[in-house]
Amino acid sequence: MEKESLVDNGIHPPYRIFYSLSMAFCTKSAARSIDVLNDVFEHLANSETEYPDEDIDVQSVLDELQNLIVQGAAIARYFWPIRETQQIHADRAAALRNEFAIGDDNPLRICKPLRDAMEHFDERLDKYLSKGIVGQIFPQYFGYEGKRDGVPQHFFRAYFIDSGTFEMLGERFEIEPIANELIRLNDRLGDN
Repeated sequence: MEKESLVDNGIHPPYRIFYSLSMAFCTKSAARSIDVLNDVFEHLANSETEYPDEDIDVQSVLDELQNLIVQGAAIARYFWPIRETQQIHADRAAALRNEFAIGDDNPLRICKPLRDAMEHFDERLDKYLSKGIVGQIFPQYFGYEGKRDGVPQHFFRAYFIDSGTFEMLGERFEIEPIANELIRLNDRLGDN
């Protein structure tokens, strides 16, 4: 049997469901994290207390943000495989990008540096710490960015409410475009 008869646009039709199920696991997990984060932001916006962020569990919120990013990275590999030089992976990725209307400007592709930062955090931490750090050190932070007074600040994991950015070891990333794309994909996968 010829290869073309077995594969329709990069994926053998009876096997297509396996890709949907695998991706849906990731998007559902990300959607749950997004729901938790939305509850936190709603609390901040509607609280009548002077310091509504004081009753936020920072580690839990950062864990939800990190889960969103990790799941986004997992989904991105379906559309842009690590080993794209192997034709079978490239064909599958092209078929899925076409099916889900994913272009090269997609936030999941753009977030590759963030994906790499998460997946290789141990190595980046080694390099970051090997330089020696001085100044203010924040193992975890959730809140407003505030004014920097010239003293170096080091954030291992931080989310700045006012700018919607996640910072890790000196690198900054916008979260909202990634979250919006994961929600869109989750909605599409729910229809399959």
